[in-house]
Amino acid sequence: MNSAPDPNGDLLAQLQATAAIGGPTSQDDLLAQLNAEPEPDPLADVEYTGDLATDSEAELDALARGFRERTKREDERFRLATDSEYWFAICFKTREDKDTFLAAARLLPIGDKYLDGYAVARTLGIPMPADTEGKE
Repeated sequence: MNSAPDPNGDLLAQLQATAAIGGPTSQDDLLAQLNAEPEPDPLADVEYTGDLATDSEAELDALARGFRERTKREDERFRLATDSEYWFAICFKTREDKDTFLAAARLLPIGDKYLDGYAVARTLGIPMPADTEGKE
């Protein structure tokens, strides 16, 4: 039996961590993203009168409203994406100590550097109100 470390181990751990943090965690999550509602059509509620000047003004107003609403949604998405108060770090003196801890806590399958907090909570048996995985 070869006891040499897997040269791709670190890369695999990084990919697993990236998938856990930034991407869908299951086929259902991926399907939900693919079937997500598209951005609303800003012109859907424009009532056309047949007068070119009036209709053009109504379309421009609707587009401006659409851009403002999209900007609000994007501002919130950016705030959530850059908020630094949703994570914490745990530090050990050596990599071996870190790996020992993660293995003993049954967290190593989740990752070895960046772990999905909800997956950690599920593994440790801690209910989290925002964790909707597996709920219908």
